Amino acid sequence: MLLEEMQGGLWGEWLPGEHALCAQLHVSRKTLRAALDRLQQEGVVKCGRGQRRRIVSRKPAVATCRSKRVVLLMPTELESLEPFVVCLIDRLRTYLAEEGYQFETHASQALYRARVPEGLESLSKALNPAGWVLLHSTELIQRWFAARQLPCVVVGSCYDGIRLSSVDVDYDAICPHAVNQFISRGHKRLTLIKPQLATPGDTRTEIAFLEAAARKNAFGIHGDVVKHDGTVAGVCMRVDSLMARAQPSTAFLVSRAHHFLTVMTRLLSSGARVPHDVALISCEDESYLEAITPTAARYSKNPKAFFANTSRLVMNMIRGTGRIEECKVMPNFIRGQTLG
Repeated sequence: MLLEEMQGGLWGEWLPGEHALCAQLHVSRKTLRAALDRLQQEGVVKCGRGQRRRIVSRKPAVATCRSKRVVLLMPTELESLEPFVVCLIDRLRTYLAEEGYQFETHASQALYRARVPEGLESLSKALNPAGWVLLHSTELIQRWFAARQLPCVVVGSCYDGIRLSSVDVDYDAICPHAVNQFISRGHKRLTLIKPQLATPGDTRTEIAFLEAAARKNAFGIHGDVVKHDGTVAGVCMRVDSLMARAQPSTAFLVSRAHHFLTVMTRLLSSGARVPHDVALISCEDESYLEAITPTAARYSKNPKAFFANTSRLVMNMIRGTGRIEECKVMPNFIRGQTLG
């Protein structure tokens, strides 16, 4: 709309101030500034310090027929996603619509299971978006996008050696905090329970947990990691083996919310008292954790900060800043009764 009015001769050599433009075009200041920044990059307007923007050309210096589509790639349909991710998608769709972009989702289990990237190649050519958002992405998917330098933002962490913009929970901050919470309540034998098939976030959690526990070795603190196959039976077997030790663990940090439920119910059914005998913290939060008793101590993603940082990275991607940024968001700690 701004370019159309300029080409129509609405203004002479100088554009009005931002407040006047917002009123004339009926847009927010944020939307206006995004449009002005793009026109400045394309050589249509020029801005000096302390001056209004001057119209130097009525036509963009570069082609403006770029795609106005952003695609989110995910392995499952929308109804199968966790509520937090659904809210994130809704926020991104609204935010991008304000900027004049269409936000689409593309679900494909085949792409996530494939060992070769032909499907990604054909999908990229067919959709040709301005940028991608990668959800639950595999190492192969991330390496494919990195090798082709396609504009994308990873929701989650990147695998080792892959440089893509990403936003995820700050596991390096969660683990020392959890370890200190356990220690302050007198626990000395601490265990992280996580899946054997791990995401980059799980790997980062393991490293950070062991490092945090090792820093307390001088005070008699021992930390270890127990991995399971992801099944209920597998989790229960690991819990049983932990409690059968000569010196059993008395504090568990559990990486997944649904595994937290399995660990807690297994402990209770075996006669262990939570939190009197064993303390528990979940690295994740889900709505069902609000309905259990004792209430779960857990880390809840900070929606406001997470959504804001994701939107910022997506807009930087669209504008072609060329900057790769790894954004870590510290979640909120909910001090539930399982901690004691």
